[in-house]
Amino acid sequence: MRNEVKIGILGVSALLLLYWGNNFLRGKNVFSSDIVANAIFTSVDGLNIAAPVTIHGYKVGAVTNISPTEDYSKVIVEINIIENTKIPKNARAVLVQPSLMGGKEISLQFVGNCGDNCLVSGETLQGDVSGMIDGVLEVADPYLGKIDTILGAISKLSTDENKQLDQTFNELQSVISNVKVLTNLVNNLLVSSSVNISVALSNLKEITGNIKKNNGEITGMLQNINLITQQVKNADLETTIGSAKGALDNINEVVSGLEETLGKANVLLENISKITDFEAQDGLIATLFNDNNFKGDIDEVVDNLNRLLQDIRIHPERYKTVLSGKYKPYKSPDNDPKLKDGKDPKHEGS
Repeated sequence: MRNEVKIGILGVSALLLLYWGNNFLRGKNVFSSDIVANAIFTSVDGLNIAAPVTIHGYKVGAVTNISPTEDYSKVIVEINIIENTKIPKNARAVLVQPSLMGGKEISLQFVGNCGDNCLVSGETLQGDVSGMIDGVLEVADPYLGKIDTILGAISKLSTDENKQLDQTFNELQSVISNVKVLTNLVNNLLVSSSVNISVALSNLKEITGNIKKNNGEITGMLQNINLITQQVKNADLETTIGSAKGALDNINEVVSGLEETLGKANVLLENISKITDFEAQDGLIATLFNDNNFKGDIDEVVDNLNRLLQDIRIHPERYKTVLSGKYKPYKSPDNDPKLKDGKDPKHEGS
């Protein structure tokens, strides 16, 4: 694979990962068939992208986009709902604030099962905004019953004949003192954390500023992605795959030939091993090297050859008669080193 193709594949992978991460941070999964619907509101104060979409407090999706209408009279909120969530088309998308310290979210409110009239992608829901008093009452409702219980206990203590009301108030004063100490600790904690919160907000502002400054580069990057995907689409991948398949078939044929050659080489090595089996002394060469008679014959041949060469060197004129046809009797030289060694001269010429 060429380096340009590798770089192109790596670039496309990185851009796809960037696109998926951006949508994931906004609460949208591009690899699933979630329901994408719109809700129209007159106001969305405090609602942010990635805010949860709930049904009775259970999260079923998230806000993925917020944009005004063309005349800026209303706001369109795009919501991404988990697939297979059955929601009627007449459901209401209500902007609520579940807690005093938390952010706002969209609550889907409806009655009954949708049956065959369920919400699908591309449809629009009616959006409503929950009033501030409704939100406060919803948050304070769990505590109203406790307040009624406390007032009833105080009324009962006021008619107590055993004069235990003073003791109760003393205990209540101790509780209030403890609460005061606790609130002081909370205030100190908030003061010490305010600096960290300010630093975090400042860093967030710098990050958004950098994104705004690099908007042109991001746009160019997305245009390059479109260009690369178009080139990949227009590429003749089928022909390339066919050529690669043909090359693989040729490689398989070569490998088959190599396997046959290796088989023949193995047979040849086995034959050589049989011939040169020195350890078991069954091979031809091993038998020759371990045969004492063969060794003696070789020594004798070498000894005669040395004597012949020595005689040619000392009496070269004797061998000129071979061409003339004259015979000259052979006479052993007195200074022959082989004869001085005391060896048997039975192989000397006559």
